Amino acid sequence: MEPTRSVLDSGGLPNDHEDAHHIRRYEAHGGDARDLVYLSLGETWTAVAPGLAATLADQVPVHAHGYTLSPYGLPALREVLRAYIARTHDLPPSGGTPYDVAVSQSGTRAAMSDFGRLLLRAPRTADATPTALVPTPGWDYRGVLAPLGYRLRSYSLCPDQGWQPDVEEVETLLDGAGRDALLVLNPQHNPTGTDWAADRVRGIIGAAVAHRSAVLIDDAYYAIHHPGEPPTNALRILMEEMTPTSAPWLATRTLGKQFHCNGWGIGALTAAPATLADLARIAQERSYGCALPLQAAMAAWLESDAADTFLHQLREAYATTRGRVADRLHRDLGFPPQAVHPGTCSAYLRFQVPDRFVRDGSEAHYRRLCVAAGVLPGAGSMTASPGAPAPRARRPSAYVRLFVGQPGHVLDEALDRLTRAGLGW
Repeated sequence: MEPTRSVLDSGGLPNDHEDAHHIRRYEAHGGDARDLVYLSLGETWTAVAPGLAATLADQVPVHAHGYTLSPYGLPALREVLRAYIARTHDLPPSGGTPYDVAVSQSGTRAAMSDFGRLLLRAPRTADATPTALVPTPGWDYRGVLAPLGYRLRSYSLCPDQGWQPDVEEVETLLDGAGRDALLVLNPQHNPTGTDWAADRVRGIIGAAVAHRSAVLIDDAYYAIHHPGEPPTNALRILMEEMTPTSAPWLATRTLGKQFHCNGWGIGALTAAPATLADLARIAQERSYGCALPLQAAMAAWLESDAADTFLHQLREAYATTRGRVADRLHRDLGFPPQAVHPGTCSAYLRFQVPDRFVRDGSEAHYRRLCVAAGVLPGAGSMTASPGAPAPRARRPSAYVRLFVGQPGHVLDEALDRLTRAGLGW
């Protein structure tokens, strides 16, 4: 893929990103990174919303090139985000309510790390080990929370329950986690592409409230769903279930996923005002506000009709592409229906690795074969298995995922290469 070289090169310095290792191996065997079809992360590098790029070029006020004295982001964007979060999550306006909104200025991953640090500053017994409960399959919450000292425990998205979480399993894990637990939810931002049922989300959040556990909602793909199928609104459910004595909570929502501008690092942080103030103090320990020209452009863009139009078209494109890729996996590569999970949310399609390519329960060998064929898929889950699985957990076979945001001809070329390499079912 042509842009890959432009964003990969680290010179003589080490690069520990797993995908970088795969690309280097591909090059070492004679491949050209410009020819590799990259389908691992949700990134195209070239598909930024055209109207947003034009806004950045034409509508950035001169003061946006300096510092901001507000630790909550550029005031213009924060005001727009407060209305945007209220509208898209069907919440009352933030004034006089138990929540407010700030700008995530250096990526939601950094905000999650700051939230983890904030929770660790609360008084605790000397022998207490903070525990984070994370969904599996899931994203790299271990990479964020384990370095802070959290012990990770996973709760399963069960294939025999349509990749839904089990409320009883989460309750059991909360029982054993103690009073310092952090519960992570990602009802749409999960590799299966499944939208968690509202009653299950409510049951899980209710259990967290009853245990006085902190809650982190990762809403990265809340806006990316099949047209006409509104996603489960975990933030609203949380607002309805919380009490005055609830533990701290945070909802993160990146804007990069829905407008193809991941590198901007801009998103929304929704939490109680006191929590946002504490997070701002932690963020200021390492940096001032940043990316203010980008924030100014995003503020103008979100208030335009073009932003909603782009998002609607993106949803339609993803829905169409999921069906098209799933059909080719069935027809041309022989995958049975139960092995392919197109999903209705996020920007990925996930499918099961044929048993003959599975080594030690992992998809790693299959991914290496795909890279040798000129295609780099993502791992089916970025959540390692931390400790023994819960008794009810059933570990599925290995999976990989494909980012469906690439142009159709790129995806067709990737599937053609996998077919020619004999990497079908």
